Amino acid sequence: MTTRDAPQDKPEHRDVLTYKQVLIKIIRDEETHKMLKDPNYYPIIKILRKGPMTVRELEKAYGKEAAASELYEPKSDKTIYRYLKTLEKADLIVPAGQRVVTGKTATETLFSRTAWVFIFHGEKPAWWKSEKGEQSVRWISILLGRFYNNREPSIKCLQNFIIQFETAKEVEFKKLLATADKKILEHITAGEWYEMKETLDYIEHLNLLLSQPDLLERLRSCFK
Repeated sequence: MTTRDAPQDKPEHRDVLTYKQVLIKIIRDEETHKMLKDPNYYPIIKILRKGPMTVRELEKAYGKEAAASELYEPKSDKTIYRYLKTLEKADLIVPAGQRVVTGKTATETLFSRTAWVFIFHGEKPAWWKSEKGEQSVRWISILLGRFYNNREPSIKCLQNFIIQFETAKEVEFKKLLATADKKILEHITAGEWYEMKETLDYIEHLNLLLSQPDLLERLRSCFK
């Protein structure tokens, strides 16, 4: 549990935080991904990068986002609260603690993102061994075969390679985030969802290729 004191120009209060957000959360289902792209929900996700906030603080910040962008419209505190509950069910937002104001008995709930960075990866790596996944592997093998004298690969080998690739991509990306300069990451993740997603997708793939340069040789071994 942590506490935060109020700035000197605001009423004296104490924020009692009982939740610590994780570094990265992988989103796999499309419904949750749609929320991250939704112009109603995403401003809340974006605003809470600054830290836990109350509904009233979120309403004010949401209004500023709406004034600065044609993508958003101002929302009432009741609407903000309703959005928060929906995002909470999707495990994107969580009640993170309470704000205690000096001289008042009532407290205000503080809301936080569940993770500092959200990444959409779609299906789980093991999906590649399902019937549909195997069919996708066969189509991939036909296209990649052009780089290996049109040889037919071992489908099982290629399946395992793709699963290992997807798993390693997540592991190495978490390592990168854990050691990256926070100021740079703040700039990278500060934009709209589609901008941030494209940027992080490229970083994630290139990071894996750089951290595991033997990947191409392991892929080539499937086409022997």
